[in-house]
Amino acid sequence: MSFLDQLPIDAVVLLRCPNLTDPGRFEQMVAVACIELWMKFEWIVPDVKEGKSANWIRDVDMVGRCDCVLAFFEGEEMGGGTYHLVEKAMDQRVPVYSYGVVSGRFIRIGEHDPDDMWSRLAPRVGR
Repeated sequence: MSFLDQLPIDAVVLLRCPNLTDPGRFEQMVAVACIELWMKFEWIVPDVKEGKSANWIRDVDMVGRCDCVLAFFEGEEMGGGTYHLVEKAMDQRVPVYSYGVVSGRFIRIGEHDPDDMWSRLAPRVGR
């Protein structure tokens, strides 16, 4: 929450959302935090017209709109769509900080911030 609280007043938080189901519990919690902080947020939903590539295209487009990516995933190993999003952020030189959720706690797994633009704001949690 303190990360969100430090963002500029005109920041927009982009949240991934599937096109056929509700957003994940974590994304919903972030949306509620944004509401409580009077922050703008936007659900980014894949375009079903893109077919099987819809999620991948959504991730590439989303990264193209970002100044920084915070990636959260269950456990200590990232996979699936989160991995793809982080990979695209690194390809586009967008700073990315990755966190695993292990036993109900956040663990900072890694970061890619070539110009050290976000390190002072990125949440610092155990490794």
